[in-house]
Amino acid sequence: MYVYAGIDEAGYGPAFGPLTVGCCVLAVPKLPADAPPPQLWSRLRKGVSRTLSGRAGRVVINDSKKLTTKAAGIAHLETGCLAVAGLAGHRPEDAGAWLDALGETSHHDLAALPWYGRSRTNQSDATPWQPLPAAHDPGELAVKRGLFTQTAHRIGVEALHLGVSVVFEDRFNAMVAATRSKAAVNLTFIAGHLQTVWQRWGTDHPTCVVDRQSGRSRYREWLALNFPDAQLAVEREHGQESVYVLEQGPRRMTLRFPVAAESDHMPVAVASMVAKYSRELMMARFKTWFTQRLPDVKPTAGYGSDAKRFWEEVRPHLPALKIDPSALRRRV
Repeated sequence: MYVYAGIDEAGYGPAFGPLTVGCCVLAVPKLPADAPPPQLWSRLRKGVSRTLSGRAGRVVINDSKKLTTKAAGIAHLETGCLAVAGLAGHRPEDAGAWLDALGETSHHDLAALPWYGRSRTNQSDATPWQPLPAAHDPGELAVKRGLFTQTAHRIGVEALHLGVSVVFEDRFNAMVAATRSKAAVNLTFIAGHLQTVWQRWGTDHPTCVVDRQSGRSRYREWLALNFPDAQLAVEREHGQESVYVLEQGPRRMTLRFPVAAESDHMPVAVASMVAKYSRELMMARFKTWFTQRLPDVKPTAGYGSDAKRFWEEVRPHLPALKIDPSALRRRV
């Protein structure tokens, strides 16, 4: 069986909203573990499109940045995420159920972040979670999801796991303060997903693909730190891709860090989509909360000059809203 995992993040650069790190683990049972990465877009072409223009009723899977449009919003992104989630056995009815099924939010006390609402164990004054699908007609979604599932079953592609680490602003800031590195925070949660793949499917000799981090080409020391008991072999650390092999007893995992991984590896594209979709669900709550309380302040997606504008406009109101600035604005 070929176990094929991908990891990617969304929200690495903004000043507002969470960092989200997604993980997708697919499997092709009829393919041997030592095979080269399969071209799943070709195998699943009857149910999957790489482009919006050529989708013709199919689910679109690609880099999340290519799937959000002004006209459709997150509808295309949502279709792909919920289709793959359905293949993995998840049918969340709302955004809270989505995060409970895929994420690491249940332990986090959201009382300090009222724009998201309190945790599911303390619903006092909480904003209801958005029903899913949030941006798509349920009937049309069901048709596309059905075609995708039928195609995957016929070809022999399984979804073993979807996961997303949601790093809320206060946690992000505390970790950046401790490590003095935004990149180190991102790598911490990437390592967590790699550990999941290693522990759950290591004996199946998985291939795990991670999008290259900010041009970084060397991961030897970082991998040795996170897998101290495993033997680490470096296959290459140059050009367009760095490749490593971890071995420990019956476990073996190949790790690839290529440039533009989401363009060539479907699990990375799905991970990118899951991360982006999870962040967008949280940002929708963020915008709604602030708009209700500060209707004269235009909401923000959290990036660049617009984030600076939002900060200048909202900052005078923070004492009255009882908001700790370090829980709202991320270190950048």
